[in-house]
Amino acid sequence: MSSLQERLLAGASIECEKIDELLNERIKVICSVDGSDQSTAGFEWVLYAFMQNDRQTDLRVVHYYDDSKEYLPPKWRKSAIESDADAKCTSYLSAKRYTISCLPRSPGVKVGISLCKDIREYEASFISMGFVGRKGIDRHMIGSNVMEVMQHGKCSCIIIKQPDSKLMPIRRPARFVVSTGINPAATKAFVDALRLSRQGDEIHVVYIRPFLEPHSKESEITQAIRTKYEGFFEGMSNSEAWPSGKMVKFADRNVKLVFAPQSIGEAIPNALVRYARNFEADFVMVGTNALRVEKGKQAIGSVSLAIVMEFEGNCVVSSYNPHTDGVLKTKK
Repeated sequence: MSSLQERLLAGASIECEKIDELLNERIKVICSVDGSDQSTAGFEWVLYAFMQNDRQTDLRVVHYYDDSKEYLPPKWRKSAIESDADAKCTSYLSAKRYTISCLPRSPGVKVGISLCKDIREYEASFISMGFVGRKGIDRHMIGSNVMEVMQHGKCSCIIIKQPDSKLMPIRRPARFVVSTGINPAATKAFVDALRLSRQGDEIHVVYIRPFLEPHSKESEITQAIRTKYEGFFEGMSNSEAWPSGKMVKFADRNVKLVFAPQSIGEAIPNALVRYARNFEADFVMVGTNALRVEKGKQAIGSVSLAIVMEFEGNCVVSSYNPHTDGVLKTKK
């Protein structure tokens, strides 16, 4: 391995001990529900699929209501949403694994801001939200509350675009496409794919090889990515190949590293989305650094945002925070 590859890997990696910590910690999920089809589909996938597979998970269902809106249809009102969530959770989870929080909306305060507070207080690992909420169906206009959570929530955001829960991967294997590159946020996206997946699920880690890169000779970046994921995959199949041996618990996932070609005149997001469509992916995973906003940047990079906006299916924006995801917790 060349010195350049070593530097690239060092900059793109999360320590093995921290990855073990992320993969084995108890997962806390917030489901933001508002009666819309997308938020309901996300809630039912989390409840019926994800939480039934991993018992080391806790769920908080959150709904913010406004009693002054008496014109809302029945299914969008507090009583209906609360009773529906309670009936479903009672049927599938023990009482100690879930809570339901229905709170009045504070005047002048966006729901997204309140959800960010919930994320901090609950120390959530993931939050599930509908892509557009109740105000519109335009898939090219992301909901303002989703943007608020991505900007300030500092946890991975599961963005549901599928309005029909029957089409979600509940009683069938799920297909994940992970957009990867040379950065730790992409590594966090792969780790999140492992955390959200179940036995038999397919995970394709996809790197778009630039059009100008010769197929007969891999660049230093391509070689570094290959080396990184070969290490992950070997650790999943052989306990002796990973320092703690804990990666083997994910050996029942079907993982694959793909170097997808970029066509002439095709942008990288379009190439990634093209692959995801052909693969019929249920979720596309992209990574973002949670501290971008503090540095004066957009909450999510232009490539990742373009993928989220262009892909018709569900997306997960994996939030990587160097202050938490890159540092081992101090044992008391």
